[in-house]
Amino acid sequence: MPVYIRKGPLEIPPGSEKDWVNEEQEEDYFLRDPDQSRDCLPQPYRMIAKVVERLIDQTVQEINLRQQNREAEKLKAKMNILQPTTEIHVSKRVNCMAVGGSYLFVGLFEGLAVFSLTDQDWICGWEASKVEICTLNVCQVQNQVYFVSTVDDMGISRLFYFSDENLSFVKTFNEPEDISKRTNCITFQLSQGGDYACILFEGVEDSCLEVYKLPKEIWLKELESSKIAQLAGNISPSDTQSASMPAITDQKITQPALVMKIRPPKPLTGSIFRSAQDAVQKNEESGVFGTGQNHLITSHQWDEQDSIFMGMYENYLRLDLPSTEELRMSRYTMFHFVHHNKLRRDSEHANIALPNAILVHWDACHNHLMYLLGKQTKDKTDGDIKPDMVWPCAAPIRISAVSSCSAYFAFGLEDETLTIWDMKYSGFPLGVVVLPEGKSLGNFYFLEHITCNGDTPALPRAQVVVWCTDKSLYLMTAAGGKESSLVLLHDSAGFSDELISAVAPDPSLPNGVLLFYRSGMVKLMDIAERQLVCQFGLPFPYKVAFPWQPVYVLDATKHSVFLKANENRVSGEILSNENSIFAFSLDGLESMVKPQQLVVLPSQSVRWEERCKSLFQMRLQTFPERKKQITESWSLLRKQATDFTRSSNLTR
Repeated sequence: MPVYIRKGPLEIPPGSEKDWVNEEQEEDYFLRDPDQSRDCLPQPYRMIAKVVERLIDQTVQEINLRQQNREAEKLKAKMNILQPTTEIHVSKRVNCMAVGGSYLFVGLFEGLAVFSLTDQDWICGWEASKVEICTLNVCQVQNQVYFVSTVDDMGISRLFYFSDENLSFVKTFNEPEDISKRTNCITFQLSQGGDYACILFEGVEDSCLEVYKLPKEIWLKELESSKIAQLAGNISPSDTQSASMPAITDQKITQPALVMKIRPPKPLTGSIFRSAQDAVQKNEESGVFGTGQNHLITSHQWDEQDSIFMGMYENYLRLDLPSTEELRMSRYTMFHFVHHNKLRRDSEHANIALPNAILVHWDACHNHLMYLLGKQTKDKTDGDIKPDMVWPCAAPIRISAVSSCSAYFAFGLEDETLTIWDMKYSGFPLGVVVLPEGKSLGNFYFLEHITCNGDTPALPRAQVVVWCTDKSLYLMTAAGGKESSLVLLHDSAGFSDELISAVAPDPSLPNGVLLFYRSGMVKLMDIAERQLVCQFGLPFPYKVAFPWQPVYVLDATKHSVFLKANENRVSGEILSNENSIFAFSLDGLESMVKPQQLVVLPSQSVRWEERCKSLFQMRLQTFPERKKQITESWSLLRKQATDFTRSSNLTR
């Protein structure tokens, strides 16, 4: 076998332009993939590549330097820290709070307490052993008269009456006779003015929504006569607890009237009708969308369609899919009271001061349902009440919200789509957005727009603060005739202490939103400027209790914020179960606080002719833009028709 040996002495090859020394110093150089190596460019392209790479490196360094300088300037700028104006000591653990007029209602570990906001003194309370109030709702019935609805940790709903600095127990709606058959109260809400009460119950195998008409005028007279009888009986406050908290039994008061009992829609099954005529006769009204229950698809067709689908996509489907027959809790079931709007056919003689409709969406349901409260139902207890209006959606509804003036209505779907409806002026969708990829909808809140409670605007506009599950914050703006926008306010990237744990829009500020952080800090953000305005400071050694689920309340009339705080040691251990409630005043923020306006719905002060006139003027103002859109649509249709005609002629 011949061997070729180079003649002459071996010489060290000359060094090339590549930096071989630096590459040899790298540890895992021998593990590199040769297919990933780059070939050297010939001259002069090699020099041009080096110049471009150097420019890119210099640009990146300049960007990083400017970013560091910007962050340093933010740290140097001292944020305004608001100090608490008052402090209220509570001897028991505080679970929830609500403000009504000049009173602060506090849900405690064993009862309910009422404090005065003027002098921060305890006024009255209701004590019950092993009863922990978890949620609280207060509505003003008359001057210095309030209804208080509570739900405890055992799912028991109670209604209280507060007047003349006395707290009276009125009724328990789901007192369990048999614990094994009890129904838990998930949500208990009172309408504005205390005319209606809506309670969501959930049992072992069933859930329902009950709507009650509260006879508040009769209750006021009965409770007043009960107090007079107690005073005539010479009952001293030291004898019984009922002197400070009169307990009115169910036999002595008028029972609330059950308006309707709504149950979740039944799952779609095979048709029970023999012909199309039977299905049409089942529908009493054909002017609204249905829920899809009355159809002519047989169960055999359902099974055949499922078998075809499983056969086509058998390789892509898993066998460990969750069963649809499992009982799902009412995690995403929500309901809202709404006032007059353009979408409902209200009579001229209806009491427009009362909420006359309720919006409901059930968990894992594609439809949002509206029920009128003023109509007479045939059977209030059967739970098979047909909705007066249906919003069919392409995906199950997860979260919904209604603005305080009932002008706008928003709902988010499980496919991360958010839609805002204009319920007051036009009755059409105001805007639709889809969250960025990888984002999941957690919750959203309406911002109080200054034109929301005023006259009919020329261009309806709504803003929604969207809080995602990854703790990022967005602002959605929807306006009629314009595309909806989604702007990032706070990113989820960063340390865990910098993540947002709770969001609370302040109704007294047009663009103010409270942000609770995991570290325990509470800051106020101006949405319009997209910057933090101030921070709420607590005296040492107090700290916001449970930042991931804070207890707070906002007082829109007095521009105040109430926060629950615990006294902690340096190690973080709680000294005792005693809590303190600190009040912060927002009157110093004149640039953000909007002037107080009387919230009056247009239907209460504007006649029908004037309202039609305002709507007609709004249509005239938006006519040029609508004309432009119509022209563009017709041009697009003509182009599509021409292309279709040409393609059909070519095929022939």
